[in-house]
Amino acid sequence: MTDVISFGPEEPDGPARPRRLPWWARRAGLIGLVAAAVAGLVFVSMDRRTDDGRPTGAATPTTTASVPLKPAQPTPAPPTPAQPTGPACAPVGWGQQPSPLNPVAGLRIDGQPSGGLDRCDRTVADGAWTVVVRRPDGSFGRRGAVVTFPAEPSVGGRSVAVGGVTGSAQAGSVTWPVAGRHARVRGDLGEADLVAVAAATRVEAGRPVVAAPAGLVVVTAGPYRSPTVHEVRYGSDSVGEGAALGNGLTFTAVASGGGYEDRAYASTVRDGPPVHGQPTLLSDLFGGSGGIAWEPAPGLVAFVGYSGSLFDDAAGAALHRLALRARPVTAEQWLETGATVLDQTNEPR
Repeated sequence: MTDVISFGPEEPDGPARPRRLPWWARRAGLIGLVAAAVAGLVFVSMDRRTDDGRPTGAATPTTTASVPLKPAQPTPAPPTPAQPTGPACAPVGWGQQPSPLNPVAGLRIDGQPSGGLDRCDRTVADGAWTVVVRRPDGSFGRRGAVVTFPAEPSVGGRSVAVGGVTGSAQAGSVTWPVAGRHARVRGDLGEADLVAVAAATRVEAGRPVVAAPAGLVVVTAGPYRSPTVHEVRYGSDSVGEGAALGNGLTFTAVASGGGYEDRAYASTVRDGPPVHGQPTLLSDLFGGSGGIAWEPAPGLVAFVGYSGSLFDDAAGAALHRLALRARPVTAEQWLETGATVLDQTNEPR
């Protein structure tokens, strides 16, 4: 006989009805349905993926290998000094017309230790230009005049006719309007000669041109300021002149440009003894306490100066002795000195 497991009283006879599950079975089934639904949602969610195959909502993996490592940066080098800007440093005599023959690039007192300086003015071409005129017996700063363009308008003075315009005359100079600006002629000539030089001046391409009046000659033309001043320094004691010059500095220099001669006509100068056959001037115009200057070639000026004791006759005599001892240096020899370059404006004092 087959065993029968009874879960309650038997149903009465009649049409068959679906058997109702007991309460605990119904609850277990409901729990199973809910669990299945949740599992399905999770499965669907996990199966939805991004274009690169990762499930949506999944955290983007961090891949350190995909980020290139920066190489170690070297320690930065210290900044280099600013380099001078503008055109190259032009040599002594640049722009002079006619060009100096056998130009002297420097002066050296033989047998003495020294240090060279290139005092470089890179903007001379943008400044004033000059024309130097002299009598046939003239020399540097003597019996001549310097035309400068452009120049500052004159303040005061007497009105004088310069060609078809009105200029202004003062002691040793005449200023007049030309080419939309002003020009000046300054020298130790008489006023009539200065006016004649002014009237004979025209401006071409921003530079003065002079058709020298009778009795005068054009010596040189060029920038007002020297493009370079080649300077050599010594101790006054080391060159044997400490007793007269003090225990300071003695220097030699070579420059060019009409500005030094223009300033010589406006400064206190006195004649000195000749150097190598050239007339000289003694003045504090050339820097320091005083100096002696001469013209080694038209358009060039050489001088020996010092900084130290009072600029008296004994100092002037000592400077003359040093000038006689100084020997010229060529451009090639000057380059060999390895002079230090100093950028500055070479405006005559």
